[in-house]
Amino acid sequence: MTVFANEAGRWAKAGLAALGVAAMAVPLASAWAVAEDPTQAAEGEALTAEQVDAARETFNNFSCSACHTLGDAGATGQIGPSLDGNDSLDHDFIINRVTHGQGAMPGFGGQIADEDIALLSTYIMQVKK
Repeated sequence: MTVFANEAGRWAKAGLAALGVAAMAVPLASAWAVAEDPTQAAEGEALTAEQVDAARETFNNFSCSACHTLGDAGATGQIGPSLDGNDSLDHDFIINRVTHGQGAMPGFGGQIADEDIALLSTYIMQVKK
């Protein structure tokens, strides 16, 4: 019985040691994690100034301002719906419309990266008045 008790005690100590090493590995692993792209938005979070600038640049580079009104981007287009004050817009709707287009609105999928379309959508939702 004494041999069994000693063996069980060794296994218990080894298990506790393994648990301790695992607990220390989690924060240590995050130290080597790849930094996130600062121009990309996290769902539900306010955009940083850098993200707003990148999305505004995309908005203007793809001539969204020619058709849409969005004060933050200096856009006064009258062809498409105004984005300012448009309470019917949501994130998924904007992504779908920018990606696939509809009617006079061209689709930009394949021209604008999916991540940039998502950022543009978050930007529009954040800055529309």
